[in-house]
Amino acid sequence: MGVIIISSITRTALIGVAVSLYALSTFTGSAAAHAFGLRYDLPMALAFYLTGAGAAVALSFVIMALFIRRHQTDIAPNPIDLLQFPPIGWLGHRLSLGVTRLLSVAIFWLVLSAAIFGIDDPFDNLAPTFVWVVWWVGMAFVSALIGNLWELVNPWKIIAGWVTRIRPPRAYPSALAQWPAVLMFFAFAWMELIGERTEQPAILAMLIITYSLITWSGMAIYGSRTWLDKADAFSIVFGILSKFAPTCGTAGHWNLRAPAVGLLARQPADVSSIAFVVLLLTTVTFDGILETPLWADILEWVAENQFLRPLLVFLQDAGVDLIGLLKTSALIVLPFIFFAVYLAFCGLVALAGGGRIPVIEVAGYFILSLVPIAAAYHLSHYLSYLLIAGQNIIPLASDPFGVGWNLFGTAGYQIDLGIVTAKMVWIVAVCAIVTGHVFAVYVAHVMALRVFPDRRAALRSQIPMLVLMVGYTMISLWILSQPVVS
Repeated sequence: MGVIIISSITRTALIGVAVSLYALSTFTGSAAAHAFGLRYDLPMALAFYLTGAGAAVALSFVIMALFIRRHQTDIAPNPIDLLQFPPIGWLGHRLSLGVTRLLSVAIFWLVLSAAIFGIDDPFDNLAPTFVWVVWWVGMAFVSALIGNLWELVNPWKIIAGWVTRIRPPRAYPSALAQWPAVLMFFAFAWMELIGERTEQPAILAMLIITYSLITWSGMAIYGSRTWLDKADAFSIVFGILSKFAPTCGTAGHWNLRAPAVGLLARQPADVSSIAFVVLLLTTVTFDGILETPLWADILEWVAENQFLRPLLVFLQDAGVDLIGLLKTSALIVLPFIFFAVYLAFCGLVALAGGGRIPVIEVAGYFILSLVPIAAAYHLSHYLSYLLIAGQNIIPLASDPFGVGWNLFGTAGYQIDLGIVTAKMVWIVAVCAIVTGHVFAVYVAHVMALRVFPDRRAALRSQIPMLVLMVGYTMISLWILSQPVVS
């Protein structure tokens, strides 16, 4: 039954995508689509494709409301262990797993060595491309679309597992919850989106060493599993994204499952976990906002504001980077705005559902319904970056230190910009955004049927959530439609 339900949801997503693509091919007009610095004129007016995408998401809610019943919300079909099939069963062999872990650790030391001893040019040094493109963007793609590979290849976890413990771990302070990971992820987002020197190999080496010391110290004090689950931002973010994936791994098993069912929580998330997901969603959106004319207009307004001018002159004379300060301020404020909006809609959800469940508990139950949106926006926003900048790993594999080696004969490879077109990226973006929001509506709908006492209350509760989903669909696509500001 669960597979049938998910199949219907998948068909709903495909219908929504088809509606959007039909509109793209039918209407005429002009708008700009965000695609790695290029401009693509949409074959329709901006309002039409925003309305069409929003309507597709709304249609998915109607279909789910008609066909999904309370007794169908426990989706637990017999798992299909992919390792039982001979062509891929060898992946679960102890030897294969051991080689994979050794390779992961070897790559870690190679990247760190390149950052320390390699050439200063970020383009000719392996470390920047591997960390920012292959690892961060690529691993997020793998986590959301395939499964939690990071759990298997995390070199810090592997190295910690090789070290024999002398003392038992201390109890992790429950009051900390996941707040250390929230702070770590905010710092990482700032370095990725605002920091101007984090692509420099020497700076990257210091960051890797600092993170390593923090991670291994935390593991030594509180235990590897506890630290990774509570305080390590990257294990948490890849783990969250992998809940959307169609596979999940357990000891000796690699199970195939329906997409998004891993997001159907049994217990509400705590405030720190809610904040982490909101921050994840905010940072990707913020990166898109920085490339729109809206951000340029904000900067112009600040620069011309007579009330702020004395303060801006003082800060500039003091050597403060005003653009960086404004970006940092926006990165701090935007998550609070997202959090407040989300809580406001959860308040409406709680009220429509009968008013018996506290708002923060409702927020905890529904927070994972935002994960498909985060995954979809990550795919839409970073696809061209991964496919174009990621090609640089081919020559760097032969010359990781930038000293003139040609170990595999690929040092002369030239990046092919034509591998991705603006039209292709735009179509993928529309498909991803609509599909992600359809799955988000599905997760929220199933959670409502589980949380609220009767079906009518569950359906009423989802009207505010649907408004939020449709609104964010349209905002996401509007951001992606804007011309890039350089």
